[in-house]
Amino acid sequence: MSTCVEKLPCPDCGSSDSLQSYLNGDTDLGIEWYTAFCHGKCWEQKGDPYAGKSAPVVHVRTQEEIQEAANDVLGCKAFAPERKYRGIPPRYYKSWKMRVLLSEFDGVTPYAMAFPFSDGGKLKGWKARPFRKKDFFAIGTTAGCDPFGFERARRIGGKILLVTEGEFDAIALDYCLNLAMGTDEVKYPVISLSQGGGSILKDFTKIAAFLKSYDKIILVLDNDEVGLKAEQTGLELLPDKVLIARKPTNSKDANDAVEAGMAKEMGQIALELIYDKRIPD
Repeated sequence: MSTCVEKLPCPDCGSSDSLQSYLNGDTDLGIEWYTAFCHGKCWEQKGDPYAGKSAPVVHVRTQEEIQEAANDVLGCKAFAPERKYRGIPPRYYKSWKMRVLLSEFDGVTPYAMAFPFSDGGKLKGWKARPFRKKDFFAIGTTAGCDPFGFERARRIGGKILLVTEGEFDAIALDYCLNLAMGTDEVKYPVISLSQGGGSILKDFTKIAAFLKSYDKIILVLDNDEVGLKAEQTGLELLPDKVLIARKPTNSKDANDAVEAGMAKEMGQIALELIYDKRIPD
């Protein structure tokens, strides 16, 4: 987990305040270290800005301050792209209650999108992903939260649940299913593991009572070492419920399939497991 420390001048691009410093911590190892990122012209990591110098004292936020930060994001505009984003039509983002975060430097430029995370039905935090880089940071807290899309899945109901490894994959699979069924109605809930394939044991243990209500739990995880290991864990945890969905040829995951033009095929693969029969093209 990273904590913002302060804004500094960037010695490389000349900006007076674009260098944001962060205090990073690993609770398991009991260590802390500083990094920095230039949000100006450089747009790159800069290492430890305090190397050889004294770092400022970091204010540790209270639980009330952390919750307030999460609640503040609700006031941001909904993430509603004007055209397909990552191959997914704009309307499919609406029901996931995502938000757009604006740049701290000008208050106007869209800087990141934020995925909501809850715990026990209450919003706890957001996983934010900058538009210009593949990285994440938390607002509020996402530690110990339910999987992404959990409250949405509860509202949809039903006896079949689909599980992906990432937030975009969950939204993409939602699109794939509707495309394959030829409908805009959401019939089958999709959730994403909170921290990728490695969190399947933690997530499934946390929502064990919820999973008992399903007849089928279909894993649509990444086609890589982590995803394959997570599939095996899922089968061991719930052997009578878990089914494994393959991915279209040369696709790593659901969003990859969408971007490769194989959204309908991905949806058909999932529906075959749902219906226990082959879905015609």
